[in-house]
Amino acid sequence: MHPRRTWRAALIAVVVTVVAGTAAAPAAAATPQPVYAPSGGIADPGVVRHNDSFVVFATGTRAPAYRGDTASGPWSVLGTTLGSVPDWAENGAVWAPDAVRTVTGWVLYYSAPARGKNGQRCIGAATSDAVGGPYAPVGTAPLVCPGGAHGADDVVAGRPVAAAGVIDPSPFEDADGKRFVLYKTQQTPSSIRMLRLDDTGTRWVGNASGELVRNDGIIENPVLRQRGSTFVLFASRYGYDNCSYATVYLTSTDRWDFHGRTEHSLLTTSGTGICGPGGADLVPALVDDEQRLFLHGWVCAGTTPCRQRADGSLPADARRALYAAVFRWDGATPRVGAFL
Repeated sequence: MHPRRTWRAALIAVVVTVVAGTAAAPAAAATPQPVYAPSGGIADPGVVRHNDSFVVFATGTRAPAYRGDTASGPWSVLGTTLGSVPDWAENGAVWAPDAVRTVTGWVLYYSAPARGKNGQRCIGAATSDAVGGPYAPVGTAPLVCPGGAHGADDVVAGRPVAAAGVIDPSPFEDADGKRFVLYKTQQTPSSIRMLRLDDTGTRWVGNASGELVRNDGIIENPVLRQRGSTFVLFASRYGYDNCSYATVYLTSTDRWDFHGRTEHSLLTTSGTGICGPGGADLVPALVDDEQRLFLHGWVCAGTTPCRQRADGSLPADARRALYAAVFRWDGATPRVGAFL
């Protein structure tokens, strides 16, 4: 072969190889950006879909709420939704509210510090004709309390932490239309418990609550979904105040028993680039058969995911922001798609 032709052929081969290699190389995944990051932060999102929009309830004074035209926004402030502080509560500092529509209208579940319980929290229910409130507390007693003199007290022998407060209420409706509320017992070890409710979603019926799962560390923010004969329990794990916070899921054919079931990671900082992806909630999308997964994560310096200090703490300007992702089911296995 002519030497010049040999050189030209080799050069062409190198160029083709470089171009082909460049085309085949996977693109670096972009760090997800929040869909909403108000200056005051937004934590523990409880999300509902209503009239072709999304409404997010968040931790804060008397359950602040926000409305999104789509999961990506634009978002607007609806204001506080709990119209008044119930008689049994010391103040309006509400944690992790969530809502659901029942035969009685909209029902808001929330946890607040109870009078005479040294800061321990109980869970209350409130109702409204409008998704954005104002919600009026139901009755004079909480829906669930960790024991004592409150009506539907959750007095359970051998609970992980005696007299621990109850937080993170989450409504669940099974395939037969039966209603429940899940929640977390505070302190460690912690547990996820569930209580059967009536059709209005405002009163418990049947037996006392049942323990779904317990953990020597932190497990909280439960969300339960049914897929055929399988129940899928989503939860947050580890400390909420740093980047270790993560979202996991467990599956079981018994809605009341997830003990010993494998804990699968769904969202982690290393897997998403979000600092502490937790507090997740799942709602139908506005199009097709997709769903949307909402969660919070820590941001610093605007909307940049925070980085922990050497001692594990977060910078002073850290606040939580709202993220959203495409979600689909693969049978009973959750699949998180692209972040919005």
